[in-house]
Amino acid sequence: MTKKHEKRVSKAIRETDSRKKCLLLVNSIADASLRGTPLLTRNQASDIEGSIRATAGFDSNGNYGPSDEQRTCVAMLDSLHLLALCLCDVQAESLDAKAELASLGGLFILVHEYQNFGEFLNELCWTRSGSYNARLQKRAVSISQLFPYSYNMSLVGEDDVRFIDLKLPNEGSSTIFEVIERVKQKSSVVKALIKAMRDDMSQKQIPISIIIEMIDDFEEGIRERIRLTKSILYRTDLEGWEELRATLANSENPKLAMMDALPDYDDLTVDESVYEQTGHSLNQKGLLSHIAETSIR
Repeated sequence: MTKKHEKRVSKAIRETDSRKKCLLLVNSIADASLRGTPLLTRNQASDIEGSIRATAGFDSNGNYGPSDEQRTCVAMLDSLHLLALCLCDVQAESLDAKAELASLGGLFILVHEYQNFGEFLNELCWTRSGSYNARLQKRAVSISQLFPYSYNMSLVGEDDVRFIDLKLPNEGSSTIFEVIERVKQKSSVVKALIKAMRDDMSQKQIPISIIIEMIDDFEEGIRERIRLTKSILYRTDLEGWEELRATLANSENPKLAMMDALPDYDDLTVDESVYEQTGHSLNQKGLLSHIAETSIR
């Protein structure tokens, strides 16, 4: 921070109301903890702390205790503490969701490998006369069903035009849908945690910039990872998806069911139970608030 900027910030601190001073101090503490660099200089933070400390006084009963400004600052600090704990949950759930998406991406690659191998076998059976060699096709299918191969391979189509159809083993397909369900569940939890945090900061009017930036980054990270994982499966951009979708539907391609089972992040529902539980936790009074309520200075 330059000297000129420091003077401008110091002047703004002196002229602003106590609530904004508290919010600025809390944001500086959050930045120092989560980013490593505070918003305020040591002198600026000390000035705010001193001005808030000076508001303590006697109540109507003659007891010396914390002022409303001090209680407001304490409540903000408690909110910061609770939001930081919730942020740890968001980080853990985001990592779990990304791990499941990495696993799903590997399975989608396997789907493509099976498809490519099936196309390769069909090309081997294609003759110069413009038709498939039925004997070679039957031979390939019979060998594929022997141990240790045991491929899920068959001949499909009409009698005059048949081709080799190679699919994932049944257990492989079921595994894919199980992983998709876990991705959806983990992502819905992340979405619920983030929504609860945003709603809490909005309702209490305590916007903490670094936390807002971090939850935005977590959310965008999962949104992008889902998009990239889906692109592994359909190997086209979003603009070309509808055309490809129509082709897959006509051929009853199993990839279509996989695509439909994995929604985009923005289309996922919020885990309501996690949202309600998180909102309840964020509304609990913290230790500092309890101390402020019972202390007499």
